[in-house]
Amino acid sequence: MISSKNLFLNLSIGASLLGGSVLAEENSGWYATGSIGGSQISNIDRLNVHGTRNGEYIIFDSGLGLDLGLGYDFGSTRIEGSWIRGQGPGGHDNGVPFTTDTTIDSFLLSAYYDFRSSEKWSPFIGVSVGSTTVDHKNVDDSGTSYGIGLGLSYKTSDNTEIYFKNTAILTPELDTIKITQGTQLNGTIGVRFIF
Repeated sequence: MISSKNLFLNLSIGASLLGGSVLAEENSGWYATGSIGGSQISNIDRLNVHGTRNGEYIIFDSGLGLDLGLGYDFGSTRIEGSWIRGQGPGGHDNGVPFTTDTTIDSFLLSAYYDFRSSEKWSPFIGVSVGSTTVDHKNVDDSGTSYGIGLGLSYKTSDNTEIYFKNTAILTPELDTIKITQGTQLNGTIGVRFIF
């Protein structure tokens, strides 16, 4: 019969080996990330000079979405600084078609949580805050923005993950362009490299 001392020793060794292998699979450290996909700028109600809706609206065509970032992975949580671009190649401004590019550049600080960071597949969710600049018909404007991102990552190696991510960015108000509640949606596929 195994004594309680030997049983406790064997269980401790087994737990430490099991815990060590789980921790070895968790990514941690600095990382770089980049993704590409599609972007949709939401339909926007334009404001008049008094800040009320005047019935004019802008409808944007879908376009290219990009995302580049640098962050630090703590295991299950990550902090990331990123540049996100959404682009619309045209659309309709109060019923009149236009073909000029509209670009939205957001610089965001984000916090993400990986639900299964030690597994091959891991869903994640995050929140962001930062600044967004809109260029529409050669008129620029900037404002504070807030975002939420969610996705699914897959570990291809100890230092590399591929992921699918959806990001929604809300810019509550732009004074020069006279819009309110502007939203950009990006759906991208990307790669994360841990240094």
